[in-house]
Amino acid sequence: MGVIQRQGIKHTLVNFIGVCIGLISTVFIYPLSVEMFGLAQIVLSSCFLCTALYSLGLNAVAVKFFPIFSQEKDGASTLLRFLLAGAVLGCLLFVLSMPLLKKLLVNVLFESNPRVSLLEANFIYILPLVFLMIFSSILLRYISNFRRIVVPLILDQLLIKLVLPSLVLLFAFGYIDESMFFYGLIGNYILELVGLFFYLRHLGYLNIQFNKQLFSPSMRAELRSFSGYSVLNTLSSQLAFRIDTLMVGGIISISSGGIYAISNLITETISKPAKALHAISSPIISDNWNKKNTHEIEAIYKKSSDLLLIAGLFISIGIWLSIDDLFSLMPDSELMRQGKYVILLLAIAKLVDLSTSVNTPIIVNSAHYRFNFYALVSLAVINIGLNIILIPKHQMIGAAFATLISQTLFNVAKALFIKWKFDMQPFSINTLKILLISSVSFLTVYFIPLPFSALVCIILRSVAFGGVFLLLILWFKPSEELDTLIKGSLAEKLGLR
Repeated sequence: MGVIQRQGIKHTLVNFIGVCIGLISTVFIYPLSVEMFGLAQIVLSSCFLCTALYSLGLNAVAVKFFPIFSQEKDGASTLLRFLLAGAVLGCLLFVLSMPLLKKLLVNVLFESNPRVSLLEANFIYILPLVFLMIFSSILLRYISNFRRIVVPLILDQLLIKLVLPSLVLLFAFGYIDESMFFYGLIGNYILELVGLFFYLRHLGYLNIQFNKQLFSPSMRAELRSFSGYSVLNTLSSQLAFRIDTLMVGGIISISSGGIYAISNLITETISKPAKALHAISSPIISDNWNKKNTHEIEAIYKKSSDLLLIAGLFISIGIWLSIDDLFSLMPDSELMRQGKYVILLLAIAKLVDLSTSVNTPIIVNSAHYRFNFYALVSLAVINIGLNIILIPKHQMIGAAFATLISQTLFNVAKALFIKWKFDMQPFSINTLKILLISSVSFLTVYFIPLPFSALVCIILRSVAFGGVFLLLILWFKPSEELDTLIKGSLAEKLGLR
């Protein structure tokens, strides 16, 4: 896991900066204009759904077929040209489907929403955003083959964390209108795409050679089959993980969609370690499948589960210990408190996902990648169905319950499939150790009364919990990887190595 560790440390540093920016934005900026932020999230969620469909599965092709193409002369550059040509085709298909998309979004999902005119007036901005996202999503996955994910992470995730709160601030204080707000979003994704092209050129992999002989009839058939399943995989995934924000905004109100999106953003910090490991490990797992090295895949599976569960519990418990104080710091805190138990339910859903480790890269990069498609379709259907039933009855809490139930079923199904097909499973005695350490750390701090200001209470609880948690982790050693990393860092700090 040497490459995973090195890139993971850099990835974690960038993520830490992003989390800090995101925390400030979520607490102090987004609540200043909940409706505008909600509208932005609805537009962006729509764009992500369209990108999932019209990228034509090429982002998955970029990883799955890279080990095969890269073995041949001009293979990597041939694959890149194929991916970019496919992106152009996806954009053309999207243009043709725009009237249908508008009808589904404006005239169906938001038909009864009193603020539907706000969405209709800004619908046109979805077009350039989807174009930019299609190309960026493909380049991001292609670059990951070279085990370089930090610069792309900055362009893909850190940049928007700076741009979006800046736009909300400018809008909230009347410096820009809705049109200028969305022009700013478009500018963000232009910068990302240009940056990715320049970074690929900097790495020396922006080549234009093309070898037609690599596209044999059998290869073309395999590409069509895999990309077809992949596009449905990605679309189902986006429907499963983003449809709740759209449905809350459509069924309840755009402002409620904003509150739900803010609550979801708070819990997104829990998923950051998983995104890092998935991005780094997916090309490695793909390569090991090609080499039939199942022992290395199983090792990554188990070690990743321990690391992700430790990180996820540390972050989620830290959030819940200070949740009331966090709300008190927000503008219009009583309005934002509507999202308290949304945060709890979404956090549990993310912990379930973290505990099952890199199950998706293992399945997607194996010969049984079709299973992920069936599982994702089931997840999307269950999640949408539960949202339709639960949101009218229980509002935002209903959407969070729908996400928890559907994602738990989804991850259990994937874990059972991997155990059945490959005889691998991510859990061990270390899993129980991690759960006990987390419980003890939480209970140690939770009942301590702190009669101070909200900010001071957050700091004191975080330090106390972090200290207890870290000591127990070092004492019981539930993760050899983390133990080695911590002790190595301490040794360097103390000048012992």
